[in-house]
Amino acid sequence: MILDRKLQLELLEKMSSTYPDFYNFNHEYFEGTGGYAEVVANLYYLQQHNLIEERSTLRSNAMDGLKRLQIHLPTINQNGMDFLANDGGLSAILSTVTIKIDTEQFRQILLMKVSESNLPLDQKNQITSVLQELPAESIKHLSTKLLDLGWDNLGSLMQLIQNIPA
Repeated sequence: MILDRKLQLELLEKMSSTYPDFYNFNHEYFEGTGGYAEVVANLYYLQQHNLIEERSTLRSNAMDGLKRLQIHLPTINQNGMDFLANDGGLSAILSTVTIKIDTEQFRQILLMKVSESNLPLDQKNQITSVLQELPAESIKHLSTKLLDLGWDNLGSLMQLIQNIPA
C-alpha cells in the first residue's frame, strides 16, 4: 500500500519544525524517483484529512500532457500541530464540553422524575418530602450514587444511551 503511517508521521514532524512556514522537501525527494510518488500520495492523504494546508500539493501539467500531483508548498496546519501534540492541543481544550448542574437544578430534576413516575401517590409524597429537605451535600452524594447505580446496570444504561435522539 502506498499510504504509510510512519512516513505520514515523519512528514508531519518535519513540517512542524518550520511551522507556520512551508517545509522544503526538494533536497530529500525528487520528482521522478521512487520515493517521490509515495511522499506525494501521503501528503495528499494528509491534506484530505485537513492536517496540512491545501497548497501542500498541486496538480500541474507533466511532460506527457497529463496533470500530475506534485509537492508544492507543504505546510502543516493547526489540526496537524494538534494531532502531533500529546495532549491533543487546543482542539482538545476547545472541544471539551463541561456540564454543570447546580444542587437546586438537580433537586428539581429528581422531583420532576418522581412526579412523572408510576409510584403510588403516598410514596411520591414521601420521596418528594425527603428530597425537598435534603441539604446540598446530600444531593451531591445522591447524584454520585445514582451515577454508580447507572454503571452497575450498564446493559440498561447502554440501551438508554443508544435510544437518545441525535
